Amino acid sequence: MTGPYKRGDSFSSEASRKHIMQALSNYGATDVVFSQRGNLSAVAFRGGGRQFRIVMPLLQSEGEFALRGDVADGRLHEAHAKRLERANRKSWHALAVAIEAKLEAAAAGIATLESEFLAHVVLPGNRTVLDQLEPIIDSAYRSGLPPSFGHTAVP
Repeated sequence: MTGPYKRGDSFSSEASRKHIMQALSNYGATDVVFSQRGNLSAVAFRGGGRQFRIVMPLLQSEGEFALRGDVADGRLHEAHAKRLERANRKSWHALAVAIEAKLEAAAAGIATLESEFLAHVVLPGNRTVLDQLEPIIDSAYRSGLPPSFGHTAVP
């Protein structure tokens, strides 16, 4: 199919959040919470004895979607708002599909909930595994040296 349609455009952000809530609930997750701070949205939940938090940036009126020129034109604002909403609907849909796929893999025994959502495990101190490891990984790539974690596991 050609044209401007892109997968996920037809699903509202709210419908995708409901889909996420239902998928997590069906899997047995508890304490599901959606939140937003600035241009960041998050879904947090508990499952398998762990707490998880997935943070997703939402597009706002800047960057690729910045208005240029005369911003007094109402039609320009309307078109801009529609493009922005479509992009965010698509992001929520993609997140819903990704979460459902991870839950299905865990339910089928292909993986564990923790392995599928490892980057999003909330550690003591309220930071995720990704928050903790991202600077270490960046440093390793910049230096070309393997990261040092202070100890090595004994087989």
